[in-house]
Parts: sequence; C-alpha cells; structure tokens
Amino acid sequence: MGHHPKQRTEIRSAFFSVSELVLFATALLVIHYLMVFDWLMVNWFPGLSVFVFSKGIPSKSWAYILALVIIVYPIVKVNFSFFAKSRLPDLISLYETYLKEGEVDLLASFIAKYHIDDIERFKRGESKVPEKSSKDIVLRRRTEADVAYKKLVSPKRILFAAWVYSNILSNEAFVRSAANKYPELFAKAFNGMRTKGAADQDFAKLYTGELFIHKNKSLIEELKIVNDSNSSLLDIQEQYDIPILVGLLAHTEAAEANYVWYSIGNEAVKSLKHDSNQREFLLQEHDYDLEPEMWGQKIYIAIVYFNYMVRETIYRDNGYHMWLFYYDRFVALLVEMLPDENTYEPRSEYPSFAHKMIYELFSNMTDWLALARDQDNDHRVIDTIRCLGKCVHLLCQANDDKILPRFRRRMLDMVLNAYFKFSDYPDNPASKTATEWFEKMFTFPEGTDFGIREVTDEYLVALQDAWEHFDKVPFQYHGTGEAIVRFRDNVLTPLGLEL
Repeated sequence: MGHHPKQRTEIRSAFFSVSELVLFATALLVIHYLMVFDWLMVNWFPGLSVFVFSKGIPSKSWAYILALVIIVYPIVKVNFSFFAKSRLPDLISLYETYLKEGEVDLLASFIAKYHIDDIERFKRGESKVPEKSSKDIVLRRRTEADVAYKKLVSPKRILFAAWVYSNILSNEAFVRSAANKYPELFAKAFNGMRTKGAADQDFAKLYTGELFIHKNKSLIEELKIVNDSNSSLLDIQEQYDIPILVGLLAHTEAAEANYVWYSIGNEAVKSLKHDSNQREFLLQEHDYDLEPEMWGQKIYIAIVYFNYMVRETIYRDNGYHMWLFYYDRFVALLVEMLPDENTYEPRSEYPSFAHKMIYELFSNMTDWLALARDQDNDHRVIDTIRCLGKCVHLLCQANDDKILPRFRRRMLDMVLNAYFKFSDYPDNPASKTATEWFEKMFTFPEGTDFGIREVTDEYLVALQDAWEHFDKVPFQYHGTGEAIVRFRDNVLTPLGLEL
C-alpha cells in the first residue's frame, strides 16, 4: 500500500522528540559551519586557527562524519526503534485526523505495523489486573488495581498501545469503516482479552455486528473450517488459521463479558423477519446441490457461529449459558415462516431449507449434550434441555402442513435418542443431570423449570407417535432395560401415554 510523501513524513516525525528535532537543526548549522571553517579562518577569523591541529581531522571531514550521523540515526530509529514518548498526544491527534479524512487503509496499515502486537500484549496484561469494586470506583480510591495498571502501561510501547486501542481501534467510526475489510486486525485485540476485566462489550458488539451484517468472507471461511469438527477452537487453531473465532470465542470468560452472541443473534432474528431474499431461499424445496448456498444466508451463519460459541463453554466452562436460547427463537421464526399451504414432499428428509435449518438447530443441541458427556462435565446441559423443550413445543403446536408429521417425528426421535444414550454412562455428571432434566422436559416441554405445568393434546399425540416409531431394541437389552422402565415410570405414565 503506497502512502503519500506528506503522510510518510508526518508519521516519521512522531519518532523524534522535540529535543531531538532541535539537535538535528543545530547539527545542520554545525555542518554548514564546518564546511566553511577554512574560508572563515583565512578571510575573517584568523583566531580560529587555535582549533586546528597539524595531525587533526580536517573540518570538512568532521562535516562529512556529522552528516552521516544525521542521515543514519533517523533511518535506524524509524526502522528499528519506536515513537518518542513525548509525541504520544501528537500521534493520536494525527491518527484521528486520518480517521476524519477517511484514510482508513492508511490508518489500518499503521496500526498493523506499529501497534497491534502491543495491543494484544496490553489486553493480555489487562486481563491480569485485579478488578476494582463498584465502591472503589465511586469513591475514586487508589487500589491495587490502579498500581497494577500503572505498572502495565509503564513500558513505552504498551502505553502507546493502550492509547491507540482506546482512541482509534475501538473507535466506532473506525470499526464501522475497517472491521469488514481488516477483521484479523481487530481479532488480535480480542485474542488478548482473557478475563472479564479486559473485555470491552461495546467494542465486541460493534465488531461482531459489522462482520455479520456484511457476511464477512473471512468469518465465513473460518466457520467453514471448523464446521463439523468435534475439537475445541484452541485445538483446531494448531492446524488452521482461525484468528477471528479464537479471538472472540476461545477465551470464554471474556467472551461472556463481551456479549459475543448479542449482535449476531439480534441480526439473525431481523433477517428472519425482514430479509426477503433469505426467505425465498429458505422456503424453496431442499436440494443437496444447493446446500453450499446456505453459507450466503445469515440464519445459517448464525446457527454455526452459536454452535461453536456454546461448544467452547463446554470445553472451558464460564458458568453462563451464552444466550443459547436464541436457538428456540430461531425455531419459532422458521416455523412461523413456513406456509400453511405448500407442495413439499412429505417423505423428504428436509422438505424445505427452513426445515433443514430446524434440523441443524436440533442436531447442534443434542451434540452439545453429547460433548458434555464426552468431556465428563455437565456444562450447558440444563440450559440446552430447557431450550430443546421450547423447540419441541413449537414443533408440536405447528400444524401438519407447516411441520410435516414425518419431520416432527424425526426431530423427536433425535431427542429421545439423546435421552436414552445417557443410560450407557450412569456415573457421568452429564448423564445424571441430563436424565433428570430430560424427564422434566418430556413432562412439561414448554416450561421445563418455569412453572408451566400444562401439556397440549398436540404434544401428547406427537410424543406417542414418536415413541411408537422409536427404535427401542438397543435399550431393551442393555443391562436390565432400566432406561425403558424409567422412561415409562417418569414420563409416559404421568402423561397417560402407552408404553
């Protein structure tokens, strides 16, 4: 990227303090003096001869040496050193001017060259700074956190990084102008955020919103890389370059504080309500040859993004559900979108692309439960089952023209399988939690733990139908078939259904 000569001069001048610039100016005068020293001594000031030694270096040679120093010193400092500390306000002012003038590419190149690695180090350091209590903030008490922060920014480069981060990189105008074009630049800053103390919620909402609204190519490529993988993002990044997803999602404490679900979830909901092109795609009959086009739909991008966001918190718990409940909102809008009158093939695995999206949502949720079991923990188990219950209720209440019976049965079969597979792991933490909450969910799907103790006739018919078609053989001969008996006693009998 070429820069205007004036712009190169402006940025280079920030490497030198005022005293250094004064010294340069003085050195130029000295060079001129040395160049004419002999002439002055012969014609005007014979007394200058006291400075001349028979074996001394000629004045013109001194002028040459000094000229070399003046030439070499700036080159070395600009290429191998850093900006002068005293010029920090001037540099920020210069960057702000570039931003106002729309020189986004220039500004991004300077941040990438001089600051972004330091910004990542700054945010990592900030992650270790103790949090200040609300009382200390209100009373403006000087605490251990203040001392730690002052120590953090004492190195010159980190001080510059802190200022550039606060005034430029997280500036709304810069994010809106540059995030979609230079997503990896911003991702490095997020990768430095390891704890709540280093998080920046407004910055994260703005950044993720810009990427999602523009269906950022880099983000989509990273999602394609990780899609269908059972590994954590930290493991995947050992083989593939996925800086955006790692920066946003891998450090789960910061991810929670950054609300990394917020903008993408809200924009996906908006797209389901208002994006006519996406609606047209979703309502057409499913065609395997057209599946690559799903990556052009915001709802699918959101589904995959949420999948790996939640999965990371199963690998490294942050104690929060990450608003995975956007999934039941997606299901509700997809069901609502489906026409009452349609010509979908009733025997099709996915009658439409909207049905395909619903399948992906159910599949991801049951996979989260399996992942928790495999990780020997119960992270996200309860919240996932609560969300599944709402989704089951939505499918059962939809009429048979929207959600064809065969498709509804298939989704319920997936949920039943998830429940019964836990019977193979009776001592697993996820198994114990999932079994208890699945039974709550099957009994009252609409309000698994919120006091809604009513079930609809539509749900009862659908569950009976799914149970009759469910392959019970693998579980009837497992041990003494306790899982079937338990399901009968805790679910079917209380609901008045038949075994």
